[in-house]
Amino acid sequence: MKHITSILFILLFSANVFAGNLKAYFTYCTFDSPQDGPYIETYLSVIGGSAIYSKTDHNTFQGKIEVTLVFKQGDKIKSFKKYNLLSPEIKDSLTERVNFMDQQRISLPNGNYEFEVSIKDLNAANPPFVSTQILKIDYPKDNISISDIEFIESIKKSTTTSILTKSGYDIIPYTSDFYSEDFEKIAFYAEIYNSDKLLGENEDFLISYFIESFEGKQVVGNYKSFIREKAKPVSILLKSFPIDELPSGNYSLVIEARNKNNDILISKKVFFQRSNPNVSPLLMTDDFQTSFVSKISKSNLIEFIKSTEPIATNVEAAFAHNQIVSDDDELMRQYFFNFWASRNETNPETEWNTYYKEVKIANELFSTAIKKGYSTDRGRVYLEFGKPNTRSKVPSEPSAYPYEIWHYHRVENFSNKRFVFYSRDLSTNEYPLIHSTMPGFINNPQWKIQIYRRTNQPFEQDAGDNDPHYGGRATDYFNNPR
Repeated sequence: MKHITSILFILLFSANVFAGNLKAYFTYCTFDSPQDGPYIETYLSVIGGSAIYSKTDHNTFQGKIEVTLVFKQGDKIKSFKKYNLLSPEIKDSLTERVNFMDQQRISLPNGNYEFEVSIKDLNAANPPFVSTQILKIDYPKDNISISDIEFIESIKKSTTTSILTKSGYDIIPYTSDFYSEDFEKIAFYAEIYNSDKLLGENEDFLISYFIESFEGKQVVGNYKSFIREKAKPVSILLKSFPIDELPSGNYSLVIEARNKNNDILISKKVFFQRSNPNVSPLLMTDDFQTSFVSKISKSNLIEFIKSTEPIATNVEAAFAHNQIVSDDDELMRQYFFNFWASRNETNPETEWNTYYKEVKIANELFSTAIKKGYSTDRGRVYLEFGKPNTRSKVPSEPSAYPYEIWHYHRVENFSNKRFVFYSRDLSTNEYPLIHSTMPGFINNPQWKIQIYRRTNQPFEQDAGDNDPHYGGRATDYFNNPR
């Protein structure tokens, strides 16, 4: 399920009648039909109490929302739809106004489109809300593919065919990706196409689906399942997970198709956010009481928990810090066990031992008089991304502080990334990170200027580079790792 403007937009219009600001949620999903080809479904949900209602010809009050959908390729409009969405009628302005929604289905051939959405309250003087984003539709006829994943608010068997009908069910979409504590389950719908073209008709394959941490990309607890399928033109996945025990956090719902050899054939994921303040995060099981964690001394346990910070999610790091401060031995052990069980459910101890070997290396290479190696910038990068493919160490260069340039051929989904560290304190082993091309890390265009300030040369605050220095090699090491 795709959400305009990053993940979700909420349309806000000022109002001057007996309604408040208009609030509307808009999402969409793309699917494929063996008979009619690809199409997009759009879902619009309007908070009834936020719309402006005007008097109708038969003495009732009604809201009216104008919706315009435009699909363009270059300067050419490939598809266009404009319509009015009417609210249920009410008898007077004091009557409770219910939410109302709309679903549209528009055929679109494979291709890239500029998708423009315009939504306006026709009973208000405000200008329309307009949003544009790139839409990609790619459903090959001769290879396997997966539709977008549609979140579901409710579902029932179809008695008659309507715009809400898919695969014999009337599906009411859930038009948000936020699940508050009031939700006891997350339900979803998806379609897998042309598995028979890839595997052969009636060949066995597996559809697995699970919830993973958005930051850590690891399966959360027991939120995973699968079904066995026979290869055919269209396979339907209509499932749900109970989420009453799912802690607050950011997650992805993931669907994968695998062959007999357990090779991934195709996968798709969608983001959602959970708020569940009554459930303690990261304490999914009680197996820690008889695990390897029970044998760790308390002092070592605290040290070990601190060492996981470079690879912990924001939620994990915050929770771990709170448990260390509160000095709750049992919760610390439970957290530490679940930290590794979430990364290797079968053998969390092996996962920890593998990581701990790298912690020891980081401590040996990067520790200072007051810091363990894992808590230094170099140690953190090393533990998060591993040993760099090249590490240019320059302890002595005219006019320069000691510096290092690390280069990775591949980091997560990125390639050709660099990290630059330097030391202004020549008597310690502390090398703070000064610049990186990796998203999410400090990006400092003046990094070379700062490296070459050892001799206190003047520099311009807005300068983006340094003047050439005798013997200076930073640019060469950065551009040509070796």
